[in-house]
Amino acid sequence: MTQAAPIKVGLIGCGGNGRGHLKRMSEIKGVELVGLADPSTNARALAHEAVQQPDLPGFRNHRKLLADTEPDAVVISTPHTLHHQQIIDSLEAGCHVLCEKPLICSTQEARDVIAARDATGLILGIAYQRHIMPPYMYCRQAIASGAIGEVTSVSCWQAQAWWHLTRGTWRVKPELSGGGQLNDSASHLLDAVLWMTQLQPKVVSAFVDKLDTEVDIVSAVTTQCVGGALCNFSVIGNAPPGFGVWEDIVMWGTTGALIIRNIQDVYHLTPGNPEQKVPRREMPKGSDPDTNFIAAIRGTKEIAAPAECGMSVIQLTEAIWCAADIGKAVKVEY
Repeated sequence: MTQAAPIKVGLIGCGGNGRGHLKRMSEIKGVELVGLADPSTNARALAHEAVQQPDLPGFRNHRKLLADTEPDAVVISTPHTLHHQQIIDSLEAGCHVLCEKPLICSTQEARDVIAARDATGLILGIAYQRHIMPPYMYCRQAIASGAIGEVTSVSCWQAQAWWHLTRGTWRVKPELSGGGQLNDSASHLLDAVLWMTQLQPKVVSAFVDKLDTEVDIVSAVTTQCVGGALCNFSVIGNAPPGFGVWEDIVMWGTTGALIIRNIQDVYHLTPGNPEQKVPRREMPKGSDPDTNFIAAIRGTKEIAAPAECGMSVIQLTEAIWCAADIGKAVKVEY
């Protein structure tokens, strides 16, 4: 695709998250919105309103969108278990795909979409925005450069009133969500740690509390990684309402440590200089998944979060669910 050619983009899923993508896409130079799909008439109306384009074609079915508008690319933001087929259909229709997290809901589904991507030669990315947020980019680069030596231990947690916020919604219905907070907000936490450290979990132990739902709400996870590093993940899905999302990650190495506090602040600990806060000016420049996706289509950037990241996350997530169900440690299946 030439630099001058407009990129025709369609939206699959017009909920609040999808409308955010639609709004950002509408503001990117050289992007032409060609249509949107959602079974909800109200959701489609809100999407039209979000970009002030009442004449933008709307469809109840994503296949109709693909056939009638022939987009170059689509953004998928639908209930999680729908992603797999929508990704396959979009790639086979010749579309680059940016999909909301989680990319898919099983390791086999990850293999399917990666095979479809490779067969078509198209881009398949995940909207894991931490890959293009300065604090996380800084830590990944610092670890890769050896700034804290070899990573030996990670301790992290994410807290949110997820249980309170999702009652009665599709997010607590396994047939649509594929899982609980681990498959939703905490997918970002698992991905960020794996992406920054490049650790490969080997064995997992886990306790999960579903509270009054059919899905995981609170999770306590310990993983041993290839090479011996240990990682602890705490997912607190029943935090009191009103706190938003809180997330801390501490990564210890043989010569220092890195801390990300509440998603935004980074501390680089070295011997004799504990808790040195990293100035924002020393961090890489950030972006957003939509801008990165379009740049990747243009060939000016690499896709920030490729499908392989989704594969790594679901492999770990499936191991967590299994370990919690059977009450003993399990190996991560690759």
